[in-house]
Amino acid sequence: FIGFNAYVYILDPKNDILTVAKTLCSGYGYPTGYIFESLRGQGLVYDASAQVSPGSVNHPEKTPGAFWAYAVCDPKNVDAVIDGILLNIARLQGTDADMDPAWFARAKDMAILTDAMQNETAAAQAQVDALDELWGLGFDYHRKFGARLRAVTMDQVRNAAWARLSHCTIAVSTPKPEMVKAKAGQRTYPSFPKMDLTPQGVQHDTK
Repeated sequence: FIGFNAYVYILDPKNDILTVAKTLCSGYGYPTGYIFESLRGQGLVYDASAQVSPGSVNHPEKTPGAFWAYAVCDPKNVDAVIDGILLNIARLQGTDADMDPAWFARAKDMAILTDAMQNETAAAQAQVDALDELWGLGFDYHRKFGARLRAVTMDQVRNAAWARLSHCTIAVSTPKPEMVKAKAGQRTYPSFPKMDLTPQGVQHDTK
């Protein structure tokens, strides 16, 4: 489990940018993205994901939220999984080619479409509107979700990743702690390997 010191809160204007960053890394509703596909494709994890968890609307300085990623794996794979997660979060600070413009556009479409499907019913829409009003966002805030995500640029994601996804805390729960060799400290990535979102083909999970 890796928690990044992203300092996110409910009224944070950068939440939509971080939502796009999360989708690039682990999908939206449907699991995919840099972290999920690369680690699953290499056979390193059973599951992997990332999420944005905003903190308090009233006291963000006391109870800030976080951008976090997690993976479930065999104890012998822990170090490789940590390396893979950190590399693919750092990828968000890379060049356009590192992020992949085609996936960037597709990821935004995925988030917008999935969100629309999750809020098809009048009951779901009423619940979202009521909560947004309660948080101080306004009852119609979520209706503009698609427009806000479409406006997010790669530069915005890159800048947000540099500012908010550069410091983290790593926690490992394992029955074999002696196998964990990861050390605290700064990591740098002068370049990134080419990203293949389906390392073993589109059927890589059927085995």
